[in-house]
Amino acid sequence: MQIDDPASNALQPRPSIAVPRPRPFPIEQNAPGPRCGHTLTTITGPDGDQNKARLVLFGGATALEGSTAKNPDGTPSGSPGPAASGIRLAGATNDVHIFDVRTGTWNKITPMGEPPSPRAAHAAAAVGNMVVVQGGIGPAGLASEDLHVLDFTDMERPRWHRVLVQGAGPSARYAHTLSLVANRFLVAMGGNDGKSTLGDAWALDTSEKPYQWRKIVDAGEMPCPRMYATAAARSDGLLLLCGGRDVHGTPLADAYGFARHRDGRWEWHAAPGSMPSGRYQHGAVFVGTRLHISGGAVGGGRMVDESTSTVMLDTSGGAWITPAPGTLSGEDVTRRCRHAVTSVGPFVFIYGGLKGSQLLDDLLLADDAGGAELTICDPRAPAWSQYLNSVHGSANAAQMLAEAAAAEAAVAAAVASRSNSQGGSTEQSEATDRVMSSPSRDES
Repeated sequence: MQIDDPASNALQPRPSIAVPRPRPFPIEQNAPGPRCGHTLTTITGPDGDQNKARLVLFGGATALEGSTAKNPDGTPSGSPGPAASGIRLAGATNDVHIFDVRTGTWNKITPMGEPPSPRAAHAAAAVGNMVVVQGGIGPAGLASEDLHVLDFTDMERPRWHRVLVQGAGPSARYAHTLSLVANRFLVAMGGNDGKSTLGDAWALDTSEKPYQWRKIVDAGEMPCPRMYATAAARSDGLLLLCGGRDVHGTPLADAYGFARHRDGRWEWHAAPGSMPSGRYQHGAVFVGTRLHISGGAVGGGRMVDESTSTVMLDTSGGAWITPAPGTLSGEDVTRRCRHAVTSVGPFVFIYGGLKGSQLLDDLLLADDAGGAELTICDPRAPAWSQYLNSVHGSANAAQMLAEAAAAEAAVAAAVASRSNSQGGSTEQSEATDRVMSSPSRDES
């Protein structure tokens, strides 16, 4: 399994295809507040129902210590620059915030069970209706290598569990990646253990108990050691590792595909070409076969330029896609690092991050469907109504979209009713098994 690579494209920048521009989304109810180094993970409803999708925000640094860039009047400056280099993260937290995608509202929750220690620069991945958290760094130093699971089997009573894993596994680390590949394998890669930048890769089969990490070796073109990279999984099982910072502190612009063969072998493939700009502490997430990359740092307290701050990799066509020059707004909303990114359907969500010496508390939304998706959100909800009206430049846009969505739903219901009355209904597929259950010996 690999990235398509037509010879005529060779993953060259292709500016003619539109890159969805992230826009500010209104913050409703209990906002998480400014932070960086946190994670944002999508969990869906039963059978993958995106109408009941939630975004789970965990941890992060809520305060900064170190040099602070200031304006001439003495107020903090949000401009990225050399003064922002050398900042130490502080105020690490272990709080949990939930964003209800349909209503566009935030709420802070307190799950049952023993939570992970406060941390930032950790990694997280969704496994069914659970969020798995691993690693990071906090006030006491490196967090343990334990796997912590936030279980949403009962959405009204989420609970933390600590999952026992047999044998050796990824050491305590931060600035690494954790991804679920092929809806089955947790894959951890890279990061820093406080002594050096790492280049190892580990896989855990969530369908087999007892759980056990397996180190991946002799797997093709292994990437060089790196930290603050991104790893995003495509729905067909391809994992794509992009960018990061190498052992010399150099921002990387490469990309590697990673997949498991049917015989159990894992294999890396270096993707041809490179990102339009090397970066680390960026965000990346798939929508279909398009990898959306946002923000990132390039060293010395500097962010990537606006012209390459938001780019996409079309893995089906084999091309990097950059924004057309005429679409740049000059607002620099995606010029940030240490933010968190996730997706629901065609929507890409970006929360918080760091810009210069300023911690951010905004939510950005990019729509890769061009407004064609009406079922995931409620256009009448205040936050969505405000967002849609601003995007379409009309005070009535949200109402019109809501009416169109209602009409579309009515037609679908009528078709389903007619099909059922004619005996043409089909059996629904069985729900996906719960792959990361809480063993009886889990610690709570």
